[in-house]
Amino acid sequence: MAGPKPTLVFVDRVLATLAFLRTGLPVTALAALYGVHRSTIDRAIGRVRPLLAGRDYATPQGVRLHTLADVLAYAHSNGIKPRIDGSELQVRRPQAGKPGRRRPGGDGQRLPRPA
Repeated sequence: MAGPKPTLVFVDRVLATLAFLRTGLPVTALAALYGVHRSTIDRAIGRVRPLLAGRDYATPQGVRLHTLADVLAYAHSNGIKPRIDGSELQVRRPQAGKPGRRRPGGDGQRLPRPA
């Protein structure tokens, strides 16, 4: 294998991705838990998430659910009321004119006016 050794082994990458998806912990918090930079966790999530998405889910009865339609049909037939979490996370931005907030165009440059 060429290049530097990965700082997170595959199992840690999968666990970090599952923790991110299940708990909604910020990437920076997971990075602090694993003692790595946040970009390492972000990269791990980006690589593991498609692998998890490519797998289907098996119910306790052994039925394989491949699509959202399969999940909803299974839930309906078993009296389960599915719930989709559509919540949003609020992000706090610095106040206008305070340090840490940049203007569009950055460094005092003005954006060109649309024609």
